[in-house]
Formats: sequence, structure tokens, C-alpha cells
Amino acid sequence: MSHSTRRLLPLAVAAAAALSLAACSSGASSEGESGSLVFASYGSAYQDAQNEAFLTPWAEEAGVSVQNDGPTSYPKVQQMVESGNAIWDVIDSEPYFPVANCGTLVEEIDFADIDTSNFPEGTWSDCSIPIAQYSTMMIVNTDTFSGAAAPSTPADFFDLERFPGTRMVPGWAGAGALEFALLADGVAPEDLYPLDTERAYAKLDTIRDSLTFWNTSSESQQSMEDGSADLWLAWSGRGYEAENNDAKIAPVWEDNLLAWASLSIVKGSENRENAQSFIEYAAQAEPQARFAELQPYAPADLQAEPELSELQQKWNVAAAEVQEQSVITDVQWWAENSADAEAEWTAWSTS
Repeated sequence: MSHSTRRLLPLAVAAAAALSLAACSSGASSEGESGSLVFASYGSAYQDAQNEAFLTPWAEEAGVSVQNDGPTSYPKVQQMVESGNAIWDVIDSEPYFPVANCGTLVEEIDFADIDTSNFPEGTWSDCSIPIAQYSTMMIVNTDTFSGAAAPSTPADFFDLERFPGTRMVPGWAGAGALEFALLADGVAPEDLYPLDTERAYAKLDTIRDSLTFWNTSSESQQSMEDGSADLWLAWSGRGYEAENNDAKIAPVWEDNLLAWASLSIVKGSENRENAQSFIEYAAQAEPQARFAELQPYAPADLQAEPELSELQQKWNVAAAEVQEQSVITDVQWWAENSADAEAEWTAWSTS
């Protein structure tokens, strides 16, 4: 897998709330079926949209019976693989997981019929494909700041003298605050890794007294709608949802931290051929465009052409001018260092 030096991924996919789903059939009728597939994702409207955009059309075309389950759980995947009972076939996961566990907990994908040239560099791996993109980015309260006087760079986020007020950031290490702090402190995107966490925390300490944390994406959205902070580091999808609910906010795209949802095949899947077929279908532009029209995520396939509203387009991370300003993380670094990084974050954030 190649890793771009100009881009990032927080360790939490902006999926809807992780609600368990009772297994429910969708797609093909029993007549003429060619086997089955069990898909695990994150529930709620997010997984409903995945069914409408990806699973149901594919199942009808392939003559396959689909069942849904969830939420995606890495310990559960490990248990399935180690017990030789992989009841899930395809999972939606954070991108670092298939990179860290390629060939052990998830299968290598056959890319013979998958065109990766339309994916942003670094968003696919030997064991995963991206199906949607979003960004962790600075979002401005326009009741506090407006026009030319509004913050417009990561450095501005940390400038309490020019831009006083409260800041809200994700409450865990892998969600982007460390990278954003280093970018604000003058580190070039190509020099981000390995992360100088000591320098990142020193930068974060400069705004610590003005800093609050969100731990679920719904918290960040509610804060935007309430106007309870002046600046946010939050997910583009939640920014869209908040503005759609009349929040007074504006996106700032410079050094937006690009993230994506990944699909992988569970190691030992009993429906390997169907899983591969579904992965090939989900990698295409047309179903990704459908998904983008249903949820506030951009297609990972940059050839996709979803029909977006004016507001959806405003928050569209697939737009060329946004991609040019994006920063992608080194997923391999996070695959190898996430446990230590999270322990370090916990010690800092609770001190």
C-alpha cells in the first residue's frame, strides 16, 4: 500500500451510532439465489443507506441473500477467526484495522477487477477498499467570527489572542487533534510521521484552558447547533447535518484531515466468492454516488458524480479544491502505534 504524505485519518469512522441490528434479510428472493452474505456495519441510518446504495442492488444482481449484523467489533472478529467460525463475511471498519491485520483477521482482496486509480492515494490497502470519505476539519461559529476576520488556518485555531473563545476537539488520540496541532505548529504534512507527540501536546497545552472534548459525533453536532463553542475540530458530515439544522457555522478546508470508511473480508469467510463480488461492486462509482446522496459522506471513487444539493456540495470533501488541501494519515503508523498513543492521550487529557 502506498501512503501519501499529504493527508490524515482519524481512528473513528464517522458512522452513525453503533447499534446492534437483528439479522434481517434484504435483496434477492429465495428463488434462484446463489448463496448468502452477512454484512456487519455500524447500524442506524448509516447502515440503512449502505443497504440501499450497495447491498440490495448487488444482491438482486448477483442473486444472493444478504443479512445485516453489527456493530462492527474487532474483538468479535478476532474471536470468529480464532474459533474458525466466521459468521460475518464483509465488515465496515476503520482503515487501520485491515492494515494492521491483513492476512490474519481479514483476507487479501483480489484487485484484478477493481480500479484503484480513482481512489485518493493511501485510502486502499491489500485487504480493504474505501467506500466513502469525510474530513476532520476546523469548523467556525459564524456568530463569533465572520468574513475576513474569521480563522482560516490550523494556526488560527491555536491563536487565542486574535481569536479568543472556546475550542472543541475529539476526545481521543487517533481522531486528528495531534496531527492538527503539529500542522498548526508549522510541521509540514510530509514530515508528520512519526508523530512528535511531545510537540503536539505542548501545542495543545497552549489552548488547554479553552479546550473541551467531544466523545461522540452527535455531541459535536449538538454543540454546533447550540453554538456552545466558537471553533470545532469535527467531522464534515456532522458539520453538514448541523448546518442543515440551521447551525451558524462555516467549513475551513485548509489541512482538512481526510478519513474514509473501509470494507474488508473477514478471514475464513464461508462466502468468500460472494464477499469478493460485493467488494468489487461497492468499489464502483455508481453505488458510491448513491450512498453520497443518502448520507453526508463523499464518494471515495473520485469519478463518482452524485447529485448533491447546494448544502451537500458545500461540505463535499471529494471536491477537487478540497482534495488539494487534504492531509491523509499514515495508516500503517496508527496500526502500529494506536495503543500507546491512546494511553498517552488519556494521561494528558485527564491530567
